[in-house]
Amino acid sequence: MRDATGGGAIVIPVYNEEKNIRTVVEEIRENGIDWDIIAVDDGSTDNSRKVLESLPVTVIPHPVNLGYGAAIQTGLRHAVSRGYEPVVLMDADGQHVPSEIHKLLAELKQDTDIVIGSRILGKSAEYRIPLLRRMGITFFSSVAKTLGGAKIYDVTSGFQVMRRNVAKFLAEEYPVDFPDAEVIIALGLKKFRIREVPAKVRKREHGTSMYSNLGRALYYPFKSLLASIIVLLRLIREKE
Repeated sequence: MRDATGGGAIVIPVYNEEKNIRTVVEEIRENGIDWDIIAVDDGSTDNSRKVLESLPVTVIPHPVNLGYGAAIQTGLRHAVSRGYEPVVLMDADGQHVPSEIHKLLAELKQDTDIVIGSRILGKSAEYRIPLLRRMGITFFSSVAKTLGGAKIYDVTSGFQVMRRNVAKFLAEEYPVDFPDAEVIIALGLKKFRIREVPAKVRKREHGTSMYSNLGRALYYPFKSLLASIIVLLRLIREKE
């Protein structure tokens, strides 16, 4: 485990990514980023844990699968407790391009609290968001703008760089299930400075996305809309 000596950390939630996570970690290192990589193994049932233990990362295991948001929250809490700044969030499936971290970090210096790596603003030849999912993203972008006042086009992007004050806030407030629009709404209502920039994204080479499950795909819009409204009501009550 590395000590926090003024550097940052990269939080990666991992669930059944045995065929992808090694490449992700190696590519991060190849891009000259020697920060602590905090890999939260969210109860994987494949060999992800074994692969992680052979890599130069800090492994935090969940005994069972608690969900993407819970894994993010665990990683953020560890990063905050260790004093890391800034904190990068990225996925373990290999779709986020580690070299893009430098671009997001450069934007973070522009009087910004959190930078979102956007697939909507960018035009990647390697990846196209499926039509139905893109329509959902557009809808929840409008929801986030209406309820939270933050105009972010890619509200489902898990590729983010943030300052410690944002990491500290999200470490306590991160939704455990589908942490998309409700996170942007909460950040907007708290007046954090949010910037969105284009980011290259690749196709997943191995495994399947959690959104490929039909049941989860149908459940997502209803749950996310309800959660967004709850976030709004809770934060309004806190101001009273």
